[in-house]
Amino acid sequence: MFLQPLSLLFFQGEHFFLQAVGRLVFALSLTTALCLPVQSYAETIADTVNQALTTHPQIKEGADMAAAAKRNVAEQRSGYYPVFSVQTESGRIHNNDLTTRADTASGGASASWRQMETVALTQPLFTGFNVENRVSGAKDRYAAAEYDLAGQKEDVALRAARAHLNLMRTKALLGLASHYEAYIEKRRRKIALMVKDGAASEADLLQAEAVAAAAENTQLGYKDAYQQAEADYIEVAGSAPSSQLELGAPVWSKFVPSSVDQALATAVRMNSRILSANKMVSAAMRDKDAEASSLLPQVSAEVSYTKDNKRSALGGFTSDAEGVVKMAWSFSTGGGQTARIDKYDDQEKATMEKSVGVVRTVEHDVRQKFTAMQTVDQQYDLLTRQERENRTIFKNFLAQFQGGRQSNLQLINARSNLFQAQAAQVDASYRRLLARFQLLNAIGNLHEAFENVTTTAYAAKRKD
Repeated sequence: MFLQPLSLLFFQGEHFFLQAVGRLVFALSLTTALCLPVQSYAETIADTVNQALTTHPQIKEGADMAAAAKRNVAEQRSGYYPVFSVQTESGRIHNNDLTTRADTASGGASASWRQMETVALTQPLFTGFNVENRVSGAKDRYAAAEYDLAGQKEDVALRAARAHLNLMRTKALLGLASHYEAYIEKRRRKIALMVKDGAASEADLLQAEAVAAAAENTQLGYKDAYQQAEADYIEVAGSAPSSQLELGAPVWSKFVPSSVDQALATAVRMNSRILSANKMVSAAMRDKDAEASSLLPQVSAEVSYTKDNKRSALGGFTSDAEGVVKMAWSFSTGGGQTARIDKYDDQEKATMEKSVGVVRTVEHDVRQKFTAMQTVDQQYDLLTRQERENRTIFKNFLAQFQGGRQSNLQLINARSNLFQAQAAQVDASYRRLLARFQLLNAIGNLHEAFENVTTTAYAAKRKD
């Protein structure tokens, strides 16, 4: 039901808003010393997000963890293949056995240097499905690590988008505050001149000075907020922002769901936390099945060749070649095997309950973010109307002032109301965009919405 006003705001009102913010940002870049050195390009949200996804250590850490999980798959898969072993012994031996005692020359015992080598090739034939389950479990953990990496990309993308928006928001508000403070100071000076001429009271001047002080304090607050936003940007993006920031094309808008049910259905399919939890449940099941394989016999084939060289009294030079099939079947009389199986069964149940909890948490988060998006849309409509009304009131006051029916102090009050309405409207416009990014993050497709959407300017920046 909110799609109609949303599309109206985004595809109609958004164009007007972007032009207004663009003018404010341009004016601010000419008037404030906080601006960074001028670059030859404008940086969009997609640029910032892609830069963060490319350079942030958290992403690289997650990629390394996923690579390690992939190595584990190869490690477990090696259980399908034969094991080649080489063993050698070299040293001195002393024997007293039937062989040496039968040799009258040895006097019942014999000593000798010994050199023995054994080469063997062992191929597992049946492991009770242990290898199969270990490989499947490793694959599940690798998939979970990939989903965890996707989740880290979601978090970094949201932080980058928030930092970009916050930098644009504080810059726009700082521009508003600068113009507002200059206007108030201009009117204060006029009142001060009128007080000297006896055309205004001291009380009017004191009120004007109070408003001017508040305006200056507001501007200082926005300057501090801008510097904090710049620090947040540098932390997540890894470099200073461009002097020209813009929203860019709304490529992400097609990913925004039209209803809470659609958002929940998408989250079940896309949210990395849910997908990772499901894979961990599957891995826990495989671990239990792999442990249960200890109750089954282990069968292997072995081909070996042994060469042993010692004195003739101890057997002399011998060689032995074998090709055998071995079976081992062992049971723990203390119940250790069944206890381990039961332990893995309990771990599987705990992982399943954790997965259910993750689904509930994600659904709760999606519902909250969707409601917040609808609420901020309504607030944006209301604040836009208030800004328009206050602008009209100020124009009327200005016309009446020129006709002698309003005072400088009344103009100051009207301009103060207009500034507050403008600041609230600009703030709501950025919160409106952020609410959509937060919803996409909760669903699990925020980084997908920005992935590979890179402007020529960002490409040039990376090349530099």
